Amino acid sequence: MTERSDLVGHRDSAGAYHPVIGIDLGTTSCTMSVWDGAELIVIPVDGMSTLPAVVGQNQAGQIVVGRLAGGDARPQIDGIKRELGSTERLRLRGRQYRPPEICAFLLIELKRQAEAYLGGLVHDAVITVSGSAGETQRRAIREAAGLAQLNVRRLLDDPVAAAVALGTGDRERTYAIYDLGGGTFDTAIVRIGRERVAVFGAAGDPRLGGDDFDEHIVGYALRQIRERHHVDLSRDEHVRRRIRREAERRKRELSTAETTVLELPLLTATVSARVPLSRRAFEAMIEADVTKSLGYLTAALAAAELDHGIRRTGVDQVILSGGSTRIPSIRARLADYFGLPADGVRADLDPAELNARGAGLIAREYQPALSFEGLRPGLLSANLRLRAEMADPSPAVADNAEPGPLDLLPGVPAETPADFRPVAVAAYGLLATTLDGGRVRLRAAYLAFVGAIQAAAPDSRLAELGERLSAEYREPADPS
Repeated sequence: MTERSDLVGHRDSAGAYHPVIGIDLGTTSCTMSVWDGAELIVIPVDGMSTLPAVVGQNQAGQIVVGRLAGGDARPQIDGIKRELGSTERLRLRGRQYRPPEICAFLLIELKRQAEAYLGGLVHDAVITVSGSAGETQRRAIREAAGLAQLNVRRLLDDPVAAAVALGTGDRERTYAIYDLGGGTFDTAIVRIGRERVAVFGAAGDPRLGGDDFDEHIVGYALRQIRERHHVDLSRDEHVRRRIRREAERRKRELSTAETTVLELPLLTATVSARVPLSRRAFEAMIEADVTKSLGYLTAALAAAELDHGIRRTGVDQVILSGGSTRIPSIRARLADYFGLPADGVRADLDPAELNARGAGLIAREYQPALSFEGLRPGLLSANLRLRAEMADPSPAVADNAEPGPLDLLPGVPAETPADFRPVAVAAYGLLATTLDGGRVRLRAAYLAFVGAIQAAAPDSRLAELGERLSAEYREPADPS
């Protein structure tokens, strides 16, 4: 099994965007990139590097894409990537949608955000797809892209995208790509040489990922609640959604902490819960899933050895892709599996951006079209219908925005990092008593920082926004 990809791509003149974008269409989040003529840029989405892959509705019944304020209580659909290719109908806004239509909402929003960033129209994209996806899933992605008025220049397998993002060198090296996202798992043995990527073995599971880890935590929390409060809430979907959101946050926390607590106030009128969770307990919950992923890795190695003579000891490094690879025990298991030192499992690359970067590099090879090229009758009217159902994009908080009422100022989230909690609390206290239009930049910095926490931004992004908040808090009041 060999897939080759030339890495020599189109270069625009410096400073000019090449408007064919790379999209990593993930189960839990989506990321975009674009070549700016000199380097690859990850396109920010509302100030973040990723767009949560959540489609819901606001109070007016309009479609909203991304994490919703008060989203625990309102209808929403997530994990749509797992449903692509199925015939399931999903209910939202009092009507039923096919999975490609829900996916199209995500792509419409991504296209809209990319056009706002580039300052021009975007008609073309290279979109990532799970290497284990079948033809029905790939057709569904192409249909969703058509509904979003995007020309799909290539569907790029996730492991190939990760490999391309590494770049090339004069010396050939063999890598194991371990891509564990929110809903899918892919692994591949690749060889990267001078301007070439060759895939020698691949395997994966389109229904294995971080969402399963979250469900393990949800089940654990529900058992704890049943034992302590003598009530079974496992069939209450609203409660499960609340716990799942909290599980996502605390799972990330366990990547750097040994223990955490799921804070679950007012699950019902009489039940509030605090559920302690240790890293050791969490690792025990996901042990079977991790072992299963290593079984796929063994299958990919077997194919590489059969066709190309590559054995486990011939792998130079492991490349991690997908947010779930931040779990420390997974990195340790991979180092042990290959007999590599800890630094043989690469942790210097952002696993959440790797596939999007690879897609963006491949996108340079394609010339942008002048318009959408879909020929199937009804695509334009379907696009217009879906766009009409979406809420208008919310304007970003301007630096000169007037302070709103206190009840519109979000409080300090419980998951605020300890390093920045004191300044966040102090900033909130100051803004709550500033009603004369002052400290506008502080307000903007506070809202950006809180928004990043709620959207589960990477640590580097939180640190950047936290430093900005700290700097603005130290500055004297200035209404401008």
